[in-house]
Amino acid sequence: MKRHLLALLTLWTAVTAGATANDSLQAAIIDSLQGMLYEMKANELLLQSVLAEKDQEQRADSIKHQQIRHRIDSLRRVTKGVPLVFDRDTILYIYASKGGQSAEFRIHVLKQKMEKIGKSLGLTSDSIYIFESEHSSDIMYGEVVLMQLSDLDGLWSGTTRQELAQQNLDIITRQIARMQAEYGLTAKLRGLGWAVLLVVAQIVLFFLTRRFIAHLRKKIVGGLNGRLKPVVIRGYEFLNIRQWKKILLFLTRMLQVVLIVLQLIISLPLLFSIFPETESFTWRLLGYVWDPLRDMFLAFVNYFPSLVKICVILFVVNWLLRVVRHFADEISNGNIKMEGFYADWAHPTYQIVRIFAIAFSLIVIWPLLPGSDSGIFKGVSIFVAALFSLGSTTTIGNLISGLIITYMRPFLVGDFVRIGDSEGIVVEKNAFITRLRDIKDNIITVPNNSILSMQTVNYTAAARHQQGSIVHSDFTFTYKVPRATIEQYLLEAASRCTLLQEQPKPFVLVTALEDFYSRYQINAYTMETHRLFEVYSELHKNILDVFREHDLEPTSSHFVSVKESK
Repeated sequence: MKRHLLALLTLWTAVTAGATANDSLQAAIIDSLQGMLYEMKANELLLQSVLAEKDQEQRADSIKHQQIRHRIDSLRRVTKGVPLVFDRDTILYIYASKGGQSAEFRIHVLKQKMEKIGKSLGLTSDSIYIFESEHSSDIMYGEVVLMQLSDLDGLWSGTTRQELAQQNLDIITRQIARMQAEYGLTAKLRGLGWAVLLVVAQIVLFFLTRRFIAHLRKKIVGGLNGRLKPVVIRGYEFLNIRQWKKILLFLTRMLQVVLIVLQLIISLPLLFSIFPETESFTWRLLGYVWDPLRDMFLAFVNYFPSLVKICVILFVVNWLLRVVRHFADEISNGNIKMEGFYADWAHPTYQIVRIFAIAFSLIVIWPLLPGSDSGIFKGVSIFVAALFSLGSTTTIGNLISGLIITYMRPFLVGDFVRIGDSEGIVVEKNAFITRLRDIKDNIITVPNNSILSMQTVNYTAAARHQQGSIVHSDFTFTYKVPRATIEQYLLEAASRCTLLQEQPKPFVLVTALEDFYSRYQINAYTMETHRLFEVYSELHKNILDVFREHDLEPTSSHFVSVKESK
């Protein structure tokens, strides 16, 4: 405007100075000057109006800015910003939202971008810079916007957005450089070298462990140069050298497993801790080992008083059972004799006392067991008890029958008996069954429950308590043969038997007088009750031979004499 005014004044001066200018030209110039002057006044008024509005706006903005600052100062005392955390270290805060994005979302996006850039294999520090725009200061990585800062962010931080952008730029640059040093190519190569070295070291340790265990096993197989001695307790060889070697070889194998597991527990966490990406697995692996051990230790400490009580109970019951077992052995061996108490009762009685002692111990120990008051423990206990009661009816019956048979003593091991239709020598008698071996060496198993309901004949008992067991056999002859002759021949046949006793002497009984023949019974004593089949066979052979020698045959209504048929 001033330039236009100066031009018009210069023109006016030139016109007034010219001698040849006419009046019309002067009038035109004067009109033009007046128009321009009016225009200038109008523009001046407009400019003053605009300046007044701008001044008013600036004052309003300043007041609003002061109001916002005052509110932010009051809110900053109670409002916690959203932190940006790396490795448990807070590097900066964001308080305000921007463009519909909350502070939490802005922090999340910034952290993702920084991690992506910091963990990349290539980065230059010059790639991060600040780009200033009219309404924001942008922290850039190449063409990627890492963080946008507005005036509101500056107010929350108590500074301008430009200063805040520079501060955050320095913080972000240092953090990315730190991450690059930890995750970059150089770190990867260095970690790979350490990993290879650790794997090689672990392989060497495996090899040395195997060599060490092989050396130990070789020493054990060789008897440790004669240092292995058998363990003898009261004359009984509890552990011989061969058993010692088996135990020690098993322990060396367990030692090898333990050493390898310990090496893996140490080496695997170290291997995972080399690289930051897998470092979290280190604590997880250590937790797999440490957490159970810690829980076990705490549980053991809490359970220790109850464990002491259980140990005391078991110790007392064990020693009481040892005392009872000692007396049972002495009674069974005949060193201690008790009137009315047989030696074969000793061990069954000990077993009964042992069962009751164990049952009493379980009743006392049961409440002290860990988890005994839990619902699962009670449910399993009820299930086992029901299963036992439903499935053990026959077993309990055989057990009770076995106890009755033991104290009734109808037979002993080694006796020749007949149980029902089975005959044989008793080879085994326990709480549930009795086993017989017949003449053909077949093993016959008889449940104890059925023995009580069947007739039992003990041939050996008579021989053991009397002069022998009587064997007998029946024969029939016609009335034509004199009685004295038949008795003489039967006694002669009995005298030829080597398995029969001479004293008491054999004797003959006439057991029946039938319509066509009389029945005779030869009786003789024998101590060979376990060979009754041989005794009867020998007796019958001799009877047939004697009667054949005297041309006499046993007969009945079903047989016809050979002599008469000729």
